[in-house]
Amino acid sequence: MTTNNEGIPAQIAVLEARVDIAELKARYARGADAVFNDPGPANAAVLADLFTEDGVLDLGPFGRYEGRANLLNAFENILPQGTKWSTHYIVSPLLTVNGNEAVGNWYYQIHAVPAAPPGAGLIQILGSYADAYVKVAGGWKIKESIATIFAPPIE
Repeated sequence: MTTNNEGIPAQIAVLEARVDIAELKARYARGADAVFNDPGPANAAVLADLFTEDGVLDLGPFGRYEGRANLLNAFENILPQGTKWSTHYIVSPLLTVNGNEAVGNWYYQIHAVPAAPPGAGLIQILGSYADAYVKVAGGWKIKESIATIFAPPIE
């Protein structure tokens, strides 16, 4: 960041954007948990509202969903079928803001209870999100979120 007075408003705008995007990602984590822990149209809509109309969520082996209608369907019908309960921890953001666009990379740790087989225990999923964001009239939205799952080395 520059230190001259002309750069201060720009620096403040970048810092505000970073805080807003971090809050957006926190709302994503809580929204994802709500979709699994209390499935239904209301929680699906709250989570889908965090994305642009043409937003993309790529969860690798758990599916790729593009556009609001597909996101809503995934959040209400598809994804809750596989998970009975979850809690998402999303940390270590690396964010780059360029005006009304931004990119970010995050680590995640998800604790979940699969819906099947009956009586399945707690599992842990580790990975990262590579995100693209855009600022719209109502604030920052997720344009694209691509999840990668980390697999520990097998010896």
